[in-house]
Amino acid sequence: MQDYLRKQIDWPQPFSGQEYADRLARVRNALQNAKLDAIYVTTPANLTWLTGYDMIWYHTRCLTGLLIRADSDHAVWFDGVGHTTIVSLTPTIKDVVWCRSENVTELVRLVVDEIGKRISDKSRIALEPWGYSPHADVMNAVKSGLESKGKKTSDASTLIERLRLVKSPDEIAVVRQAATLADNAMEAARDILAPGIMETEIEAAILSSLMRQGGGYPGIRSMIGSGPRAGTHHSAATQRKVKKGDLVFVDFCSSLHRYHVNLNRTFTLGKPDSRWGDLMKASAGCVDRILANVKPGDPWSKVATVGEDYLVKHDIQKYIWWQGGYALGISVPPDWVGSFFADPLEGIDDQPLQPGMVFNYENQFDVWENWDGGSGAAYIETLLVTDRGLEVLSKLPRDLILV
Repeated sequence: MQDYLRKQIDWPQPFSGQEYADRLARVRNALQNAKLDAIYVTTPANLTWLTGYDMIWYHTRCLTGLLIRADSDHAVWFDGVGHTTIVSLTPTIKDVVWCRSENVTELVRLVVDEIGKRISDKSRIALEPWGYSPHADVMNAVKSGLESKGKKTSDASTLIERLRLVKSPDEIAVVRQAATLADNAMEAARDILAPGIMETEIEAAILSSLMRQGGGYPGIRSMIGSGPRAGTHHSAATQRKVKKGDLVFVDFCSSLHRYHVNLNRTFTLGKPDSRWGDLMKASAGCVDRILANVKPGDPWSKVATVGEDYLVKHDIQKYIWWQGGYALGISVPPDWVGSFFADPLEGIDDQPLQPGMVFNYENQFDVWENWDGGSGAAYIETLLVTDRGLEVLSKLPRDLILV
């Protein structure tokens, strides 16, 4: 640690020291409730949530992590010496074990030995094997090393992520700012739409807007498709040039202090086939129905159920590729999606809606009837659960937008 660097911090930090201390206390309480003695945190998003650390390269052998004990508020950070500057400029990190070798066997041995010095031989320690980093073989080596020293290990991949579902007032303030960034970036994309521009230029406008507002790179690339690519899902922008009459699908997240707000709109360059307009106008009411019928305390799955019932009633379910949503918050590349969905994934319990939760809601349509303009259309909103109900964070219309 280079303390002199810490004294030179002259830019605003995402949150106060007390906010991070509160998060650590919540993790310690969760460990105690789960009858665990410690956790070695390696999931990048969890590391950022707990410390504010923001690093760009969590490779497959990266064992950057944080040891948290249930019986102590003294957490220990593990990192490579190449990150001395970034660690020194992260005020929440107090105690560091430096990794000076890039040999994975030596790295695992160091982590196991140093953890062993700080918890007893029969301790129950949780790991996060479902994280994007490090590779499963590295995590298995850590697990085997700890168990060889008498530790009992368990999978707690969702323990901290579950705590992150409910945002603090300070986090909600950041999410609201991120929503403004997203709206402004979508308007920047709309403003440059014209026949002849490439899809990549649309993404350039989005990223330029986000960065100029003080945001950062989203967890994954933007999804942009025009004309025959308008029904694209999980497809990056290409060099295709937009034409008059095209639908243009734009889906991205803003990112502020790594907090993500998802926004998707579909534009039309000129008067569209009326069937596209009718479809998007009808589907826009799906969110209104959810707002009217879902309240705090309801199971989260009710969002998907109410949405599906609306789509069936309006006879547009037949065009749906996917409707539903998932939790949003801190994310680190290569993804902005975690383990918690409105329609729960296998092995994940349905969650009650609580004030402070943030999630998106999507209506994604594929149309294979050769309508003029494109192959699909969609919208995505980000919703905040408040004491009064659900709130849509975007101010932009969600029906088909004429340019």
